[in-house]
Amino acid sequence: MPDLALPDTPRWISAVSRVIRALPAGRYRAMNWVAGRGSAPFWARLPDDLGGLQYRCDLRDVLMREVCITGRYEPQETILIQNILGPGMTFVDVGANWGYFTLGAAHLVGASGRVVSVEADPRAAETLSGNVVRNDLASVRVVGTAASDRDQTLTFFSYGSSSDRSANFGVALGGLPGDGRPCFDVRARPLDSILDEHGVERVDLLKMDIEGAERRALAGLGRRLGAGLIDRIILELHPDHLRAQGDSVEAVVSGLEAQGYVAWLIDHSPATHARAASARLNAHSLLAPLTGARALALQDRWPHVLFAYRGLGPLSSHQRSDA
Repeated sequence: MPDLALPDTPRWISAVSRVIRALPAGRYRAMNWVAGRGSAPFWARLPDDLGGLQYRCDLRDVLMREVCITGRYEPQETILIQNILGPGMTFVDVGANWGYFTLGAAHLVGASGRVVSVEADPRAAETLSGNVVRNDLASVRVVGTAASDRDQTLTFFSYGSSSDRSANFGVALGGLPGDGRPCFDVRARPLDSILDEHGVERVDLLKMDIEGAERRALAGLGRRLGAGLIDRIILELHPDHLRAQGDSVEAVVSGLEAQGYVAWLIDHSPATHARAASARLNAHSLLAPLTGARALALQDRWPHVLFAYRGLGPLSSHQRSDA
């Protein structure tokens, strides 16, 4: 468990962050300048509309840095989650990292809801667990394992060259021993089994970002997908990693469509990203019906897609008026 005895956000970082969030442009350059000034880890807070929950922040970690200084990570997905989740709902976060979406979802579903967070990187899972303890989130269950099509042990390689648990979280299948990157042998399990274990049958929203292992993980969720027990899915696809494993974007999308899901492409253009990070956008404006998986694979290095089970729209009926 990470050290919970950390200071709060340094005042100078809080002050500079307020200035950067108000900038019309150049936020990310300014963010990286601030990170370069250095700081020991501290407790930062999510924005108020995500509950203001605390998380262990180390500015060397790109994701933590972005949330701390700009107030958002993946602002399009943040808006969508705010428009889908409500009190009493169930959220499953596959590839939870240190827990940005987990913490935000815990606030949105409230004490009567449920959150199951699955993370393969043991360093990130440890930090995620610490964040859950820090915020006393009884509704959240952290599962330190990988999602796959069967019970097995997989070797993952870190993106970073450092094994420091404070920075460069994120692991992926593929790599060569001795290439300088830390590797981890991690137990992998089907999501159906994980959810059975935690007493979760129906899921209102599943978010998945697992660096090219999407098709294997979805295969391990076959019972619930086939029965329509997963209402909506936000999926980040990784075409290059999928191809390296003999899979494809087309296979992932067509597989879900065959099980009754309808797909919408989430707009990740630079202009929309900037607007989503700095203003409240109508969630519907972020979505366009997906008409071709092949075009999807070509147009975006990391396409983001929202799937809804047949008969459901992309957003919940309780759509929030403030987003």
